[in-house]
Amino acid sequence: MENKNTLIGTILLAFLIFGLFWYSNKFSKPTTPAAKAGTTQTQSTPGTSATSDNTTQPNTGNDTIITSAPVALDSAAAQGQLGPFAAAANGTDKDYVIENEVQKITISSRGGAIKSVLLKKYTTWDKKPLYLFTDKTQQFSYQFVIAGNRIVNTKNLYFEPIGESFAVKGDEQKTITFRLKAGDGQYFEQKYTLKGNDYHVGYDVTAVGLDKIMPNSNDIQLTWTNTLQNLEHSVATERRYSALYYRYSSGDVAHLDEDKPNQQDALTGKADWISFKQQFFNATIFGKGLFKGSVKADFNKDEKNYVKKYDATLIMDYHPAQTATYAMGFYFGPNRYSTLKKSGDDFESIIKLSPDNFVFNWIKYITKFAIIPVFNILDAVHLNYGIIILILTILLKLVLTPLTWKAIKSGAFMKVLKPEIDALKEKYGDDSQKISTEQMKIYQKAGVSPFGGCLPMLLQMPILLSMYYFFPNSIELRQQPFLWASDLSSYDAIFTWVTPILGQDHLSLFTVLMTITSILSAVYNQNQSGMANTQPGMQYMPYIMPVMLMFMFNSFPAALTYYYLLQNVLTVAQ
Repeated sequence: MENKNTLIGTILLAFLIFGLFWYSNKFSKPTTPAAKAGTTQTQSTPGTSATSDNTTQPNTGNDTIITSAPVALDSAAAQGQLGPFAAAANGTDKDYVIENEVQKITISSRGGAIKSVLLKKYTTWDKKPLYLFTDKTQQFSYQFVIAGNRIVNTKNLYFEPIGESFAVKGDEQKTITFRLKAGDGQYFEQKYTLKGNDYHVGYDVTAVGLDKIMPNSNDIQLTWTNTLQNLEHSVATERRYSALYYRYSSGDVAHLDEDKPNQQDALTGKADWISFKQQFFNATIFGKGLFKGSVKADFNKDEKNYVKKYDATLIMDYHPAQTATYAMGFYFGPNRYSTLKKSGDDFESIIKLSPDNFVFNWIKYITKFAIIPVFNILDAVHLNYGIIILILTILLKLVLTPLTWKAIKSGAFMKVLKPEIDALKEKYGDDSQKISTEQMKIYQKAGVSPFGGCLPMLLQMPILLSMYYFFPNSIELRQQPFLWASDLSSYDAIFTWVTPILGQDHLSLFTVLMTITSILSAVYNQNQSGMANTQPGMQYMPYIMPVMLMFMFNSFPAALTYYYLLQNVLTVAQ
C-alpha cells in the first residue's frame, strides 16, 4: 500500500522519541563511575571529625543560604579556638569590586572569598540584572587543622587586602590579594587576577610558613555550596537542563543526574574542574588534578523558589612545607559552546548534546561536527534566529533528500502493486500465510523492499534527536523573539491558567501547530494508503501519537517545536 511503510516509520519515530524522553526522565542513571548516595559520606572536616563554632554548616534545606554575621570573640576565646589566627577573628567586613567588560565580581575581606558575580551582558527572564550568585545563595571557604587538633575555617575570618578595587579593559590585567596572617612570614593567601573581556578569573591559593602551624595536616578542605536561583522563565525547564559536572584527570567527564533529587558522588580520582551548571550559565572552579572529595545535588520538584542546590566538598593535598601553592581558576559565564571549547579540558562537555546511554551517545558527534558549525555560519549573517532555524531545516532536508526520495519511491511502488496485493487477499481469503508468501514473490519480482519506506525514516532519527538536545541548550536562542514567541529558548504560551490540567498550566502555539501538521500528515498518508480499511487496529494510532507528544512538548523551548513544525510542513511538501 502507498506510504504504508512511511507511516510505520513515522509512528516508530514518535514512539522512540517519546520512549527516550520517558527513559531519560524516569530511569536514566548518572554518567559517573562513582558510588551513589547512601554509600558515601561527605567529608566535613579534614583529618578529624571534631566540630567548632568556626566550622562551615551545610545548607539545611532553606531556599537560600543565609550568611549570618560572625560572633565576635574575645581574645582568650579566639586564641583558644584559632591559635595563631586569633587576630583575624575580629575585623571590618569590606567589599572590593573587580570588574571587566563582561562581569562585575565582589570580594569580601571576610573570608577573602567571592561574594557575588554580576554578568553585565545578560539579564534574567524578567529583565533584572543577572547575578550568577550572591552571598545569600552561596558559601565558599577553606578548612584546615592546626596544632592541638583545632579546626580553622576561613568563612568568618578577616583577610587583609593587598590592592584595591579595579576595572580592566581590553588586554589589561590586574590582581588583588587577600591574606590571612598567622604571624611574621606566615599566612594563607587568596589571589584573584582578572583580564578585560574575559569570563575567566585567575585564582591562586598559597600557604606560606604554615608547616609549623599545621604540622600534622595532610589536606586542606574546600567547601563550596550554591543554591541556584531561577534565571529563566520556567523553573522546571531550567532544572531539567541543570546538572553538576566534573572532569577527572583521566579525561572522563561525569555529572550527577539531572532528574533525580539527592544525588551524591564520591570522586573516585582527582578532578580537574567542578562545574555548577545551570541551563545557560555556569560557575566552575579549575584546579588541574587538585580535587578529591565528593559532590552533591538536590532539589524539590515542587519548589519554585530555586532551581537546584549544589554542594562540593573538595580535598586538596597538603604536605607541610615552607610554601604550598595551588594554581586554580574560575569561570563565571554563559554556556556558549565555542567559548567553553576554547578553555580546553573538555569544558564544553557540560553542554549536553546527546542522551547518556551508550545506544544514542554517539549522536553528539553529529551536533558537534555538523549542526553547530552550520548554525554558527548562519549566525554570522545576523539573521533572526527563526529564519536561521528555517534555513537550517531546509539544508538538513536537502541533505536527507536521498533517504526521503527512497521512501517516496517505495511508497509509489507500493501504490502500483496495491491492486495485485488486493487480488491476492480476494483469491486466498483468510489464508494469511499464503497471502504473505505470494506477496513477497510480487515484491521480489518488482524489486521492492517492504521496508523501503520505513528504513529511510529511521535513518533520519539521529538528526531529530540531535535537535532535541541542541535547541534547549543553545544560549544563542535565549531571549530571542520570533513571530509570537518572545523567547525561543522557552515555551510560546498563547493561553495560561492557574490550576494545572494534566500537568499543564499553559498552551504553546508552536506545539499546537506541530500537532496539527502531524495529524494532517497522518490523514494524508492514510487516505493514500487505504490503511483504515485493511488494518483497523492501526487506524487511530497516527492520530493518538501526535496528541501524546503534544503534552510532552508543550513545555519545551519554542525553537524545538518550531523546528519539528517545519519538518512536518517540508515533509508533506516533498
